[in-house]
Amino acid sequence: MPTSALPTLQLALRLDDADVFGAMEWVLANARRTGLTLQQLGFNAGTQANLTVSAPDTDLLQLFVRRLDNGMDVEVLLADFSDDEEALEDVEAATLPASRPASQAALHA
Repeated sequence: MPTSALPTLQLALRLDDADVFGAMEWVLANARRTGLTLQQLGFNAGTQANLTVSAPDTDLLQLFVRRLDNGMDVEVLLADFSDDEEALEDVEAATLPASRPASQAALHA
């Protein structure tokens, strides 16, 4: 992954089984509309995507995570901000349902 002075966000996403391509297209379109730069993209299982994006402002990264959380075909499993731990806690508090503890949202290696 190229090093960047810009704030970055590493995401792990679960995509809808019925339309993996459509869900990934929606994620990438939202990243583009938000003004993010894609740094890295990969897939673990058939429906799990990992991506790293950067933006000139951390607020754009937070907005992107909130948009993804509102999507119907995408579940945010992990959102890791590279330069701002408080921003990560704010986004987790805003996006994770109260019934799902943050520990369940993290990926297990």
